Amino acid sequence: MSNVAGAKANREEEIAFLALEQVLGVDIKLADAGAGDKKPDGSWVYVDGRERRGIVEVTSPPATSLMGEWARAKKAGQPQTEGGSIPLRLNELAQVCSEMLAEDWARENFDKLLAEPADERHLFLLARGHKEGGHYFYRLSDSYDDGTIEHIADIVLPRGISDVWFRGRARRDTDQPLGVWELWLARFQAESGWHRYVVGIEERHLPSPNPGIADDRAPADWRTPKDRAVKLAGN
Repeated sequence: MSNVAGAKANREEEIAFLALEQVLGVDIKLADAGAGDKKPDGSWVYVDGRERRGIVEVTSPPATSLMGEWARAKKAGQPQTEGGSIPLRLNELAQVCSEMLAEDWARENFDKLLAEPADERHLFLLARGHKEGGHYFYRLSDSYDDGTIEHIADIVLPRGISDVWFRGRARRDTDQPLGVWELWLARFQAESGWHRYVVGIEERHLPSPNPGIADDRAPADWRTPKDRAVKLAGN
């Protein structure tokens, strides 16, 4: 049996796991089933003969107020919207990241990762709204097809943290909203600096959206997310 019967990743975790699996070539298992917030979200072992272990925590900057607004909008049958402006801070993305990673919520997640034995410790960040990090996360992973690019300096991670990922823009096929969509990622690696990726995510392989925020447009039993429960030896 698994460490907790029926334990599953939520939608945000599954998106992160699928993205990391594509980039790193690993198979991620749930690491926190039954442990609440005491353990990182996912773990894996590299298939390279050295049994190197990686762990990841999936989280976001606080957005309690925004999530509440979205829930009220859904209940009232209104579109979910965001208002207000945000400082551009052109060529200051590294400073923005450093300030964000110094906040209490980020330090708590670093502490969780550092409390676990691992060869690599990854923090995967998503932004729930434009002002809650989305504006900056998108710019970190932009491809700059027009040839312009912002200067992004290196950031300093706590000792023992190997990688921080920033989930950027997502693009769906408007003709097939339940098909494959592209996701842009920015990754800062302590040893080698910034990297950017574009991965494909199949909607069918994801859990349903948060029912309090959005209705699931997929037919019943259509979704087939991966079973990530850890199997215990002898069971």
